[in-house]
Amino acid sequence: MERLSDSDSGYYPDSHPLELDENSDVSKDTEERGVHDVQSQVVQAESSIKKRDLRNLPFVSVPETSKWNMERPHLTGRRLCQEKETNKAPHSKKDMSMRRMERVSHLDAYRPSVQELLIVEELLAAMVGIGGDYICVQKNQEHCYCFVFHVDPKLNHSLHELADRILPICENYMVVSQFAEERSHYDHGLTNHAFAAGLRAILQDYHAMVAQLEHQFRLSRLSLPGLWFFVQPMMGAMQCLSSVSQAAAMQSARGAVLLNLLHNQGIALAGDVAVRTLLQKLTHAASFPYFRILERWVYEGVIDDPFGEFLIEENKCLEKESLSQDYYATFWLKRYSLRKDIPEFLSSHAEIILTTGKYLNAIRECGQCLQGPSLEDLRVANFTSTRPYLERVNVAHRYASAELLNLIVNRFDLAGRLRSVKHYFFVDKGDFLVIFMDSAKDELAKRPAALSRERLQSLLELAIKTSVAASDPYHDDLTCIIENSTLLMQLEEFMHNGPATQSAQSETCNTGGVATGGLTGIDFFVLDYKWAGCVTHFMKVRWPTSLVLSRRALTKYQFIFRHLFHCKHVWRQLCASWQIHQIATRAYNITGTSLCRSYVVCQRMLHFIQSFEHYMTFEVLETNWDRLHSSLSGLNSVDEVMQQHESFLDSCLRQCMFFWPMIFEMNHRA
Repeated sequence: MERLSDSDSGYYPDSHPLELDENSDVSKDTEERGVHDVQSQVVQAESSIKKRDLRNLPFVSVPETSKWNMERPHLTGRRLCQEKETNKAPHSKKDMSMRRMERVSHLDAYRPSVQELLIVEELLAAMVGIGGDYICVQKNQEHCYCFVFHVDPKLNHSLHELADRILPICENYMVVSQFAEERSHYDHGLTNHAFAAGLRAILQDYHAMVAQLEHQFRLSRLSLPGLWFFVQPMMGAMQCLSSVSQAAAMQSARGAVLLNLLHNQGIALAGDVAVRTLLQKLTHAASFPYFRILERWVYEGVIDDPFGEFLIEENKCLEKESLSQDYYATFWLKRYSLRKDIPEFLSSHAEIILTTGKYLNAIRECGQCLQGPSLEDLRVANFTSTRPYLERVNVAHRYASAELLNLIVNRFDLAGRLRSVKHYFFVDKGDFLVIFMDSAKDELAKRPAALSRERLQSLLELAIKTSVAASDPYHDDLTCIIENSTLLMQLEEFMHNGPATQSAQSETCNTGGVATGGLTGIDFFVLDYKWAGCVTHFMKVRWPTSLVLSRRALTKYQFIFRHLFHCKHVWRQLCASWQIHQIATRAYNITGTSLCRSYVVCQRMLHFIQSFEHYMTFEVLETNWDRLHSSLSGLNSVDEVMQQHESFLDSCLRQCMFFWPMIFEMNHRA
């Protein structure tokens, strides 16, 4: 007897499951039934395709199924997907059975030995989904993946009992074959395509086994007990495949849901070595396209996911330019985000996978070539392994994190940029501000509507070039704008709703609906940061430095500068008042007069403003800056740099009492 485990890759039993004699009754009956089933199958197939739910794939262009796939259902296996119908009268099925009975004798008319031969032949046909004269198949109307085979009740009792034991494998085959055929369509996604291909590979071995059994039957070497003996090893596997297929169909599983289903089934059936091995192979096959997408993401920073199955979702509506324009920009957080469904064997590293690709994508956006570590295949090996693919993901993450951090810190000189921003917004090189306030005194004394941003810009550039700030390599990137609200109004809006977006700002002060009373340009003047050659006055920091120096960060720098600038203006006013006191009282004795009391108040106010400025600049800003500068060298990723920088700014605002509105307003009005 030939080996039953050998498979013939050139055998395709989908189209020729059995070699029947042309004159046999079974061949004629099968041909007759196939003639009037084709039309109903074509109609039903077309309607099923139109009803496919593509709502989850709004961005996918799904090709249409070829016509021959519907016109030749016996060639493709679609015959298993369609319910057999007829266009005849309501009693046509009964009439057909009566005509068949005229040609087919009852089983009880034969001896048990002949009955065995007939039932073995029909069982071999039923094992590949073909009904016969004595074994018929019915499809459950309520469950599309449920088939029931029935044996002629007139069969010998012992043979009937043995045949009933074999029928479950026929029913399981029908379920698996139908599932593999339906999940091969374009709209089910790459994971389902790969899973269906794995099922077809297993079914090919199954078909080869049936072909070998049929060959033994043709040689009169196969009995019903022998058939039961040879199909037993395959019973458990087909039952498992049928259960998985039905569960996947009920859940409409695709992508991570399908992989989790296979993974959990493999763990649940870990005690059965054969079934566990089979599920491992199927999981490996189904995860192949998923890991191809994962490899491109962690090695190149590119999402190649045409069916939306990957664990990371891309929002192409968000652009990196928004970081320099919008306070509420969510590009870095929401351009790439995790989906709800994540494969369980990747869930522990989902965040690492997300950030790895984000870092590589940021490098690609800079036009840099990626020369990463050796590109090793990422595959799920088995359920009990140490999962070496996770270690490869960790290696890719360390590389991507180091490369992006090195790019920002070294090539784009992040530390130098932060120092430049600190020089101007924290006024640690204050001589440029003194020169500017002296030269722009008349312009800043004007009402907001009369201010000229161009004139203030030219005076600011002149002040920088004539001060020690001229040694700063980025001094040309400093500019100025005129806000449309005072610091108190802007802070109040920030505390309640957050600051307005840049679209609400204007180059000239627009105070419509705002009571400006005695306010002057001092209350609306703000420094801003730009890049050389920028055509607008708004901040437009080059990528990827804009991840750290974003509009959100610069807005907080502007809060601090406006407060320091106002304090410097008050200090200058108090100094001018003190000089007037000195000149006016030099020739008079003012002891005990009201002029003496005003002189004391002026001295106290001058002392307070000097102490407050000293507190903010030396005890708050410089202390927090030193802490930030020392921590930058020990950070390992851009996310840590962003978090540390954000924490630095929040600490400065909090310690400068920006988050205490009542105290801040008292100090500001003082």
